[in-house]
Amino acid sequence: MNENNYQIEISHLSFSYPGGNTALRDISLAVRPGEFVVVCGLSGCGKSTLLRMMKPGLQPRGELSGKVLLSGSEITDKPDEKTAAAVGFVMQDPEAQTVTDKVWHELAFSCESVGMPRGEIRRRVGEMACYFGLEELFERDTASLSGGQKQLLCLASAAVLHPELLLLDEPSSQLDPVAAQNFVDAVRRLNRDLGVTVIAAEHRLEELIPVCDRVIMLDNGEISADVPPSELAAALPEGHPMAAALTAAQRVFRAAGGKGCSPVSVREGRQNALCREYLSKRRQTADKTRGISRNAEPLVDVRELYAGWGRTSPDVLRGTSLRIFPGEIYAVIGGNGSGKSTLLKAIYGMIKPTGGRIKLRRGVNMAYLPQNPCMLFTMDAACEEAPAEQLERFGLTGLSGRDPLDLSGGERQKLALAKLLAEQPDILLLDEPTKGTDAASRREFAGMLRDITASGTAVLLVTHDTEFADSCADICGMLFNGEIINEAPPQEMFRQNYFFTTPMSRLSRGIAAKE
Repeated sequence: MNENNYQIEISHLSFSYPGGNTALRDISLAVRPGEFVVVCGLSGCGKSTLLRMMKPGLQPRGELSGKVLLSGSEITDKPDEKTAAAVGFVMQDPEAQTVTDKVWHELAFSCESVGMPRGEIRRRVGEMACYFGLEELFERDTASLSGGQKQLLCLASAAVLHPELLLLDEPSSQLDPVAAQNFVDAVRRLNRDLGVTVIAAEHRLEELIPVCDRVIMLDNGEISADVPPSELAAALPEGHPMAAALTAAQRVFRAAGGKGCSPVSVREGRQNALCREYLSKRRQTADKTRGISRNAEPLVDVRELYAGWGRTSPDVLRGTSLRIFPGEIYAVIGGNGSGKSTLLKAIYGMIKPTGGRIKLRRGVNMAYLPQNPCMLFTMDAACEEAPAEQLERFGLTGLSGRDPLDLSGGERQKLALAKLLAEQPDILLLDEPTKGTDAASRREFAGMLRDITASGTAVLLVTHDTEFADSCADICGMLFNGEIINEAPPQEMFRQNYFFTTPMSRLSRGIAAKE
């Protein structure tokens, strides 16, 4: 019997992976039914490991001490039918969780695996498809979905079992700003309307912090803060790298000298007198360029490109045109399924265009980072994937002996980029390069891309991370309905956009003075 009425109770939990790498150190916490908890921290701090400890059958192999109780019963590594349904889990990588060929079958698979009657399966699948807006994708091949669409499908597949506890590992990492907010709204409805307990590990806090009840921050495998969201900013020591991950309202409040409880949402920030005063004095910066010459011969010249995923599927790209010049960082933004990844694959030669042309400068050397960096790894240790100087450049020297597949999502991204840069490419094609990385690492990565392009290497990246694009890109292109509908420097792009913009732009719109 669960006398304390805790959904999850963790007592003095420590865990080390084979080889001695300690991921969790003496973790103790309790979560009540119906709570919405966000777990945050720098890449590799133990967030994903902690979540896996709460899911029967997903605990990693290694040395474990302490206890994890689910509704008063200790979790084991062999789930029964009841516990499998009681705890839903959405992984960081949707590719690793998608197991069937069709969307409808993926929704039904979870129910089939616990022996649910056919009629009940049909009812639940139909209900969840409507709830998550998957009707138009219902007959689609799962392989044809974008990364973000797969993430939504994974959430629906977990929810179809009506779990008591929903564990989300980087749930919005592959979603565009609109889809991310819709995703969070759907999770919030599950939590608020159905009482589902939610524990989400996340780097992107802008959408989740305003709706959660509690934030737990991990530092090097230990809990360093367990506070209501409005107290998170005050709980961070001065200069802590997690300050970069705070919401825009929290960052402005902190910069303005605010103490104690802070506003967390854009609405609260715009209503806060201290924030408004600070923003009214903060002048919007003029667009700054690095003097990139767009009159030279481009490295890549894409003209009226048409491309898709086969004869039976309509083209995703329908008249896309863009040019990439030496030393330039070009960021493509747009909704899930708009064709951003397809564009990179067509340029790299993985997909054959059905129309238009892609002209490359003679002798150009391209390197491609896919959404799933594990596709690039072939060796058993990080030190075998990239040279020592590149590992040091990305702060991976201490992980050189680790299997790349045992690294955190952010660490895998860094290792993959370190491997690609060893090839000294003329142009880097990056598909969601900040996926799974913390805010401090994203800032560092933006500076690194600037350094890389200073020698003439160009970068074409597709991203949902508008703050990252704003911090590093020379030009942004918005992909919609199969073509680039607008090109502009990021500051101009995000001032004009209402949804595909940065949180800081939303917060300061109409308040910050213009130059």
